[in-house]
Amino acid sequence: MQTVYTDDDLLSEHAFDAPLVVGGVTCHGGFVGGHYVSPRTLRRMAAIEAWQAGLPAGALEAILNPIDARVPPQFPNVEQTRLLVRHGVTLPLVRILTLTARVEAFGGETLRRVQLPDFGKRLRESIDGTALAHLASLFEAHARDEQGHQMMWELARDLALDHPEIPEDVEPNYRPPAPRLVPEIPPDMESILLRLLGVLCVEVFAVENFRWARAVLGDASLFARHADAEHLIACVQQDEAPHVGYLATALAELRARTFIGEDGAFLPAQPIVDRALSMVILFQAGPRQQAACTARMQVVEHCLAEHPQRDSILGEFAALGPVPSVA
Repeated sequence: MQTVYTDDDLLSEHAFDAPLVVGGVTCHGGFVGGHYVSPRTLRRMAAIEAWQAGLPAGALEAILNPIDARVPPQFPNVEQTRLLVRHGVTLPLVRILTLTARVEAFGGETLRRVQLPDFGKRLRESIDGTALAHLASLFEAHARDEQGHQMMWELARDLALDHPEIPEDVEPNYRPPAPRLVPEIPPDMESILLRLLGVLCVEVFAVENFRWARAVLGDASLFARHADAEHLIACVQQDEAPHVGYLATALAELRARTFIGEDGAFLPAQPIVDRALSMVILFQAGPRQQAACTARMQVVEHCLAEHPQRDSILGEFAALGPVPSVA
């Protein structure tokens, strides 16, 4: 089974029968035999499967199950969002879709700039024939995918909402570097570990965002171009499979190895990776999610401040699902 791949292998495309064109705009990926095929997956998916075949039993589940168990609900939820749109309040939806698009682009560009450690000096075991050994190419493929996703999220927004005005203050929340969380391993290893975990959490948590976006934008009673918008989001969702696959694989490979500490001591990776995973999940599903929901509720209240049906809409909004306090 092949486990070593070149950059060209991992960036190679299928011979598409036709490109993906929506609303007159050509997107990435294309169709083979009438089915949408994600970009740069001619060999990437087979490579991920080959690397996963070399993992210990249960290794992927040890990484993915704790994240799957903490996927936070979307706010506003589907029915709350539909309520707002029915009353002409579309800004909250526009903001979420726009921020999602920009986060995709920012996340991809950040991966492209990651400085990889010298794994030969940081791990006791070899990484030959693993996802870890191919991270540079995998990050590049991921970054290119995310550039296409920014365009596709924005296109879905513009098709559904007929090119709405975009708020100027919608930007991803760039946080300053956190204090060291895993000080027993060298900073470059801590950095790549936390980066892999952080991006994987975002990718897994996005399953709820996709469900929400497809249900909202695919609502024929609200949007004339519902089919095109929903199809675009479905294609983006399909494109995320190799991202979750390689990230979880690389982390499982890392977890099965031994770190070489700052003092040269050998440190079993499993407890360190598990602790870091717990910290990242706790933050992503806790303070970060709470802050995002509070900010969205503030936008909803601002949009309804002068609405003639403000009180009745807010009452129905609260009846349709949990509402964070903005006090």
